[in-house]
Amino acid sequence: MAGLYLHIPFCKQKCHYCNFYSLASVKFKPQLIEALLQEIELQKDYLQGENLDSIYFGGGTPSLLNEKELNSIFEKIYKTFSVGKKAEITFEANTDDLSKDYLQMLGKTAVNRLSIGVQSFNDKELFYLNRLHTGKEAKSALKRAQDTGFSSISLDLIYGIPIATIASWQENLRQFKALQIEHLSAYNLTREENTAYDILIKKGKYAPPTDVQGEEHFKFLLAFAKENNLEQYEISNFAFNQKYALHNTNYWRRKKYLGIGPSAHSFNLLSRSWNIAQLKPYTDSINKGLLPSETEILSKSDEWNEIIMTGLRTKWGVEINYLKQHFDKIWLENLNQQTQKYIESGQLLKSETHYRLSEKGLFFADGIAADFFQVKEL
Repeated sequence: MAGLYLHIPFCKQKCHYCNFYSLASVKFKPQLIEALLQEIELQKDYLQGENLDSIYFGGGTPSLLNEKELNSIFEKIYKTFSVGKKAEITFEANTDDLSKDYLQMLGKTAVNRLSIGVQSFNDKELFYLNRLHTGKEAKSALKRAQDTGFSSISLDLIYGIPIATIASWQENLRQFKALQIEHLSAYNLTREENTAYDILIKKGKYAPPTDVQGEEHFKFLLAFAKENNLEQYEISNFAFNQKYALHNTNYWRRKKYLGIGPSAHSFNLLSRSWNIAQLKPYTDSINKGLLPSETEILSKSDEWNEIIMTGLRTKWGVEINYLKQHFDKIWLENLNQQTQKYIESGQLLKSETHYRLSEKGLFFADGIAADFFQVKEL
């Protein structure tokens, strides 16, 4: 089974913190839709006939697609690939796009899961992030989605916002719980280079996020999750009753996926490819029948590093037997030495079968994983 990702790079306005490729205009939407359909045809053999068990519309803002555009994409997907009957089909949306009419239209398509970018229910924090909606509007949109028949919904929240308090973060989580939504994605606010947020910090208009505040909010999040039987299955992702996001879980567990659209990435176990992150060069290339992408063949050390990085982010951890079967003994010996200080500090747990991060180590996952990377072939 494999996944399909489609990048819709249009937004009504750019959020201050966002570093994903997007444009604050829909001027070239028709050209983009046509290019997506052509790229699907060009890439029809990439997954080597594997069935799709997940389709994910990301962005940008997929909820800027209208009914005709969305149906044309689905028609092409179903003509080109074999889609599983129980495939998870996720559609990212902003709350301000989810009118009753739009939700009813989505309900008539193959979409069966919504990922809704709320980020906060606090109006001051939303203004700080340059979001268009208010907290009240977000709650109304979520309830409309539920009333329309969408039971599989994921909600995004951001913590570590400099103007936020532990009380406002607590209230955001309380609002999430009250809405009875099955999945939560919670992300620590980060300062990405050349974003509006980065520029505002450099000008002294915004304060930079701090690890101290981020860790404090993260610890509260973990306590909230435990208290409410909300399972943390990946550092930033939580679910009730094992309602995991299949598309993202497949990514962390290194399953094949094909990315369509400007800046989209693809993975076929042996290599990674990524499309150019510019709309016109992307559409121009596709219109000539050429893929606007670069490809990197994964070395043994690349494979090792990805297994470590993605595995340590999840509740499943890194499987020791898999490492033994696919890598030379010296790689395991080095890892055993490198992990000792983290095991002794209580940040890393080792069983007979797996390495996993403890609650104490989760907030520092990226730094810990980087210490176990191989920078050259052994």
